[in-house]
Amino acid sequence: MSAPAGSRARRAAPARRRPPLVLILPLVAALLVALVGLLPPGSASREGPRAVRAEGSTYACAAAPDVATGQVRPVGGAAARTVPGGAVVRDVVDPRRWVRSDLADVLEGGARALVVTRTGGSAGGVGFATGVLDGDEGGGLVVGACPGVVDDAWYVGLGSDARHRSELVLTNLGEAQAVVDVSFWTPDGPVETVGGDGIVVEPGSSRRLALDELAAGEPTLGVHVSRRRGAVAVAALDTSTGDRDGSELVDPTSAPARDQVVAGLPPGETGRTLHVLNPADRTATVQVEAVGQRGPFVPEGLGDLRVGPGRVATLDLPRSVGSGRVALRVRSDVAVVPSVTVAPTTDDLAVLEPARRWRGPAVVPLRGGVGVPELVLTAPDEQAGPRTVVLEARGPDERVLDRAEVRVEAGTTVGLDPAEELELDDATSLVVRSTGGVVGSATYRDGDGLAALRLDAAPTTVPAPRVVPAP
Repeated sequence: MSAPAGSRARRAAPARRRPPLVLILPLVAALLVALVGLLPPGSASREGPRAVRAEGSTYACAAAPDVATGQVRPVGGAAARTVPGGAVVRDVVDPRRWVRSDLADVLEGGARALVVTRTGGSAGGVGFATGVLDGDEGGGLVVGACPGVVDDAWYVGLGSDARHRSELVLTNLGEAQAVVDVSFWTPDGPVETVGGDGIVVEPGSSRRLALDELAAGEPTLGVHVSRRRGAVAVAALDTSTGDRDGSELVDPTSAPARDQVVAGLPPGETGRTLHVLNPADRTATVQVEAVGQRGPFVPEGLGDLRVGPGRVATLDLPRSVGSGRVALRVRSDVAVVPSVTVAPTTDDLAVLEPARRWRGPAVVPLRGGVGVPELVLTAPDEQAGPRTVVLEARGPDERVLDRAEVRVEAGTTVGLDPAEELELDDATSLVVRSTGGVVGSATYRDGDGLAALRLDAAPTTVPAPRVVPAP
């Protein structure tokens, strides 16, 4: 990816150190990496990395009233502490149970985030920040995954003016100082800011950074957070007030790409807005295909969009997209970052990011203030054949209470009510298993409240390089 002249995006991939206390790679993966360094040039396989068992994970929960923690397999250990302060919290995480807690009660004495560390046995530990925010934060329903360490976090559709205000929550997960750079783009081009480079997050601290501190007065922004060093988790809270209220915890995109799927658009013809960030130094030609319940089609007005270099484009989706559940496949000759904001009423909004084709188990929180979501699943590749997705209802003790299989035809999108597929009387979480080729999201509703959660695989494995014996 190239960046516009003068943009800090040229520094998107600096050398980084990974603190061992929080990036816990399995011993097998470490040995494989060492072997690669000892083998002569050309002896390493050209095949891609393979998945090996993860030995742990660390993540930070913040910016919401409640927190839910759990795991795919009830093994290993778990611990939680507040940041700042480092106070050990014993009743918010259990390696053998699903636990929901009032985060506001946990974060007393000036603490800003809860940091959870899990170890051992490929447990697939996850956390979610959930609840309804106060009116000064938009008053909307939020459901977001608690993030771990990321190298690059990309967002589009955030804002920094009086009616659309977004902030980043930066939490240091390690014992060394962390440093990040933050870059911005608008519909008029890149933003040169004072203070966006070299933002420091001290060990044992968490800071909330309002975007108007760096790039004020912008209703629509593209944002790139690049980790220069240290172990830092990044969360984004998007808030709208004024004519339209609402809030959302927005998941980042790992990198711009030329072929992406924004999955999980709920039904409705209005209130759906597409944002596209082009951080490159040449114009992007973007084609948008809708993948609906009957197959893919190109909506009128979305066949050929042009996004200037270093700019953000915003477009209200036309009625030709239809009123059903749909995913958007965004293809471009230049790597871009898309997202869709959904606001069917003036009371709340949801943000849908590019989805990942996940393998293995994805965890979805149920009840406890967020209710049971609708699942919207898409198999975007027409030639890949039908896909089978397994749904598991889990109880508080992580046992499987009920199981069902659903079929997603190639090139289609389906909407599923888990309550119609499974017995959910005592369920507190849902595990959605995929063997690949499927993307999706969970859509939560509480009255006029609306939130979307991208389906991502729980961290049961990590990538490790493939090696071959020396000749």
